[in-house]
Amino acid sequence: MRKSVTAWVVLAAVAIVGRAGAQTPLDLVRAQNAAAHQAEMAQQDLLATQREIAARQDEARTALVLRELDSARTAPSAVLLRGTVPPSAPSPDVSQGSFAAQMDRMERLTQDALSRGNARIRAIRPASDH
Repeated sequence: MRKSVTAWVVLAAVAIVGRAGAQTPLDLVRAQNAAAHQAEMAQQDLLATQREIAARQDEARTALVLRELDSARTAPSAVLLRGTVPPSAPSPDVSQGSFAAQMDRMERLTQDALSRGNARIRAIRPASDH
């Protein structure tokens, strides 16, 4: 009987040690997962900080551009003002019957207006676009 009790005690001890041994790798996996989770959270925090820095840089660039545009609006250059471009030479009086002369005059006026518009656009467009 003593042998059977001892056998049961040894068997129970082996079972307990076996379970404890089985829990150790599981605890190890849990610890590794927790460490990986912490590392991923730190990486996400870093990415969020980088996105915030990029957003603030974009805001600063936008504010600078808006400030430059506002200063250009309040103190426009001579090219931006409508009346500063010299008007085309006054056209001679065209007789009512001269259709070709009227068409030439309209073409010349159109080209002059286009040139003035292009000059305004060149004055507004940033230097990097030229």
